This record gives sequence, structure tokens and C-alpha cells, in this order.
Amino acid sequence: MTPYIIVFIVCLAYWIIAQSPQNRDSKLLLGLFFLYLAIFVGMGDMIGGYDRYIYGEVFDTIADETRTGRNYRRLLYLVQGKEYGYFFWQVLVSHFTENRYIFILVTTIAAYTLYFFAFKQYIKDYPLAAILFLGLFYYFTMTYLRQVLACGIIWLSFKYIWERKPINFFALVLLAYSFHSSALIFAVMYFIPFRKYSKGQVTALLIVALLVGLTPVPMALMASSDERTAEYEDQMQGFRPEYVLEVLFFIFILFKNYKWIPEDKKTLTMLNCSFVLCGILLLFMRFGQGGRISWLFFFGLFYMLTTVSDRPRAFSWMKPLLIVVSFALFMRITFAWSSLNVPYHTFLVDGLPCGNTYQTHEYDWNYHNDKFCRKALDPVF
Repeated sequence: MTPYIIVFIVCLAYWIIAQSPQNRDSKLLLGLFFLYLAIFVGMGDMIGGYDRYIYGEVFDTIADETRTGRNYRRLLYLVQGKEYGYFFWQVLVSHFTENRYIFILVTTIAAYTLYFFAFKQYIKDYPLAAILFLGLFYYFTMTYLRQVLACGIIWLSFKYIWERKPINFFALVLLAYSFHSSALIFAVMYFIPFRKYSKGQVTALLIVALLVGLTPVPMALMASSDERTAEYEDQMQGFRPEYVLEVLFFIFILFKNYKWIPEDKKTLTMLNCSFVLCGILLLFMRFGQGGRISWLFFFGLFYMLTTVSDRPRAFSWMKPLLIVVSFALFMRITFAWSSLNVPYHTFLVDGLPCGNTYQTHEYDWNYHNDKFCRKALDPVF
């Protein structure tokens, strides 16, 4: 558990160093921090458990085809739905390596590169946004490769909403959709008016989402978009109080600063994105995987929470509170992982991988004896 906690300590150190004016807007420091996260996550020895084994096995299959017949058409059964973008990404990487560990590392670096450009383009307070990132999103990048890549693509599309450039916006949405089908829901953001809704209207919307979330409707919506209905039914987990508590906290911060929130198109887009995020959390509070849809909208929250805490004469307690809550969210998952026996080590060390999921999901035991039993770099162009 210690290596994971060190990650947060490094982020706090970054925040402290960046308090000086010359460092606060440093893109170099932001880039170095994201590179550190990408290497830590990407070099972890199957720390994502079940999902990483699935990604690894599929990639190995594609890499084998790259080195033999290159008849990728016969492997299209590996594509989930319309997610051809992720399939072609695997094909591209397989031209340089057939090793699952290198593939995961390269994919993770690609995702964090997207996050870096999104932060650089939209965020002003990089260090505080990085802390929020650790609390709300960081751990998911260890597990769900397709979806976190889709999030990175989506986060680059925000400016095309307020610039009213539908071709650019929907092209990025479709590209993200080709990596994970859930990205299509973000298209709704283009049609939300540039309007600062009253607190009453926002509250009414969230109450409706809460009430609908208590019914079977959300599960039916998710099941209708996928054939795995039985799997979704198994993931109904009753009331998820953490979702409700998170929404209450986010709304408290936003409403506390509501009269000072500017009404330019950029800020209104991010504000309404934050409200959509809260609505989704309430709508899918009984569904184990429903909260994953909200990840697409996290960036609006990163922007708004840093913006209101940096406004002139902002509440002095706000940044410390955001840091404490982010740390609590970070530690909640850290402790949850510790119970799953997930000690961290990199794939540079031969032997058994992190955790115990290898007992049921390992498909190539040669990796345990030699992490580079499959060639790490062998261009075949």
C-alpha cells in the first residue's frame, strides 16, 4: 500500500512547490507529474487484475496475427460493439511489440498524454486539479484501458462546444466512441443551452435523477445497450451512499460559490457538465458499473472546483477541504485494494504478478518466468 500513498505525497509536494507564481502555471511540472503517474501505472505488473488480463490476452492474439498472416478481418470478433478504434490501436502497437506489458505501458502513456493536453488547454490551477484527479479518477486508469482512453479524447472536445464547431466536436465524440461505446452519451453536452440554471432548477433535476435511480429503469437502459443483461442484473448493488455523498459535496461547493460563477460560455459549459455528472451518479446509484459513465464528465468538475477555489476572495477553507476530500477518496480505494492483496511491483521483476487474480485469469504462464518472453520491440513494417 505504501507505493500508492507515495503517489499522493508526490502530488502534495507538487502542489506545495507550485505555490510560487513561476511554478503554478508550469506546464513542465504538470508534464513531469503526469509522466510519473503514467510510468507508475503503466509499469505495474497486472495491477488492474481481471481487466488487464483480458486486454493482455486480446493484444497477444492480435500481435500473433501481425507476425503471421496479418489477416485482421478474422479477428474482428474481438471487437466489442463498434469499438474499432481500440482494435486498430492494438494493431498499430503490435507492429512494434508483441509483449502485453509494453502494450499496456504505451497505452497508459497515450492516455496520460491526452490528459496533459486537456489540462494544459483548459485548467488554470494545475496542481489542485491534479489532486482532484487522484481522488476521483486516477485508480480507474489502472484498470479500464479502453474507457480511460475514450475519456482523454472526450476531454479535448470541450472547446468545440462553446465555439459551436459541431464537426470537430462530434468527430472527437465518434473517435472516443470507437474506443468505448459509453462515450456517445457525451454528445448531449453540445445541446445544453449556455445558461446558468437556478439552484432550484438544478435541485429539482437532481431529485428527479435520485428518484429514477431508485427504480429499475437505469438497469434497463444499460442492459438495452448491451447483450450482457444477466451480468448487469448481477451488478445491481442496492443503494450506493457514496454516490449520493459525493453529489452532495460537489453541489455544496458549487452552490456556495454560485453567485460568483461567471456566465461566459466556457464556464457555463463546464458548470452544466458538472451538474450532468451529478445527475448520472444519482441515476445509476444502484448499478455497480453505472458510475463509469460519469467519468466522461469529470473534467467539468476539475475545471469548476479549481475555478471557484481560485476566484478573488475565495473562501479560505475551500482548497484545504478539496485536498482532504480528495485524499479521503484516494485512500478509500487504496484500502479497498489492500484487501485484494495487490502489492505493487513493476514488470521489470520476474515472478508472480500483483494480486491473486493470476490464479484464475493468467493465460500465459511463461510471463511469470520471463516478463519479456514475448519480444518487447521488434518492428515489422
